[in-house]
Amino acid sequence: MLGNSQRPRWAVAKPTAAEASAITENMVAYCGTYSVDEAGGFVVHHVEIDLSPNLTGTDRKRFFTITGDRLVLRAAPPLPEGVQALTITWERVH
Repeated sequence: MLGNSQRPRWAVAKPTAAEASAITENMVAYCGTYSVDEAGGFVVHHVEIDLSPNLTGTDRKRFFTITGDRLVLRAAPPLPEGVQALTITWERVH
């Protein structure tokens, strides 16, 4: 689950229609199993649950590099229109 930490808080406990529609613009959330192809340098996330129900049951391919305690994932094409790269960096904290 990834989200924009700067997103505005809802006015009350239950969001308005506009606030609810902004959820998918500010969050990415999915879970499931994964397969690693070390030789190919990629991992495939097998999505079992997604914030968008239309994406449940899909696969997401991510190329990876590991350097020391840093893991970098890059989304495989096709990317959303106008997007040149989708990259996330994870770093282990000791």
